[in-house]
Amino acid sequence: MKSNFWGPAITCAFVSLIVFMEVLEKIFYPVPRSRVQTLGYQVASILALVGIAGTAIGIKILKKKQILAGILVGFFFGPVVWAIVIFIFGA
Repeated sequence: MKSNFWGPAITCAFVSLIVFMEVLEKIFYPVPRSRVQTLGYQVASILALVGIAGTAIGIKILKKKQILAGILVGFFFGPVVWAIVIFIFGA
């Protein structure tokens, strides 16, 4: 049986990274420099929680619905990556 997981997962991960990059830029651009670090860690915490939850749901339904699982894991992988980048390098 051919796996229908990786195609949607990689496509959605790429789209998610681009979408979240634009959203984060819109959030941080008008904020004064003195608040960027605090706001950055708050946003990173939310992104990490949402990303982990979405990825866990995608992994849970992997056996039943591979395409939906690929979309969920791929899309919610982006927020986890951005959260890690923000935590490591700062906002």
